[in-house]
Amino acid sequence: MASSLLGGVFVIGFLIAWGDPDPKVILTLAIGLSCGMLLLGPYAAAALYTTRLQHVWHGHLRWPLCLILAVSSVVLLDSFLHWSTPQLVLAAAVATVGTVFGHDASLAVLELRRSAGQVDPWMVGLFPALVGLAALAGYCSLGFAIGAYQVTRAFVG
Repeated sequence: MASSLLGGVFVIGFLIAWGDPDPKVILTLAIGLSCGMLLLGPYAAAALYTTRLQHVWHGHLRWPLCLILAVSSVVLLDSFLHWSTPQLVLAAAVATVGTVFGHDASLAVLELRRSAGQVDPWMVGLFPALVGLAALAGYCSLGFAIGAYQVTRAFVG
């Protein structure tokens, strides 16, 4: 299941390089996903479960909480970075998806720790970074392929 997520993020990075080669867009995607998964998602899970509100709306309170948390964080960053409107919308959408993934992953890690007692701490911190790096790898692979084609064409003549 993780490989399909990483593959999808790789393809999205490739498509971003194809459509808009501006590095601001890919960095927004990579950093937004990783930070949403590493910072905002666990924060949302902690906020819901320490206040004991996880059962409100039959467990669906996480959606508005993750949306509000991600959008407010992006708007706060926008006051410092002054993004364009499309980049602001992209950052909000990506941070929201990363926050939901991070929230669910936090709960899964807590459940694994409770039932099995053994959690790989490297994977907990490394997987969100790998998701961001997969987007960057997809972005860079198009440039590498074009460069390799140009070198091959220069040698062949």
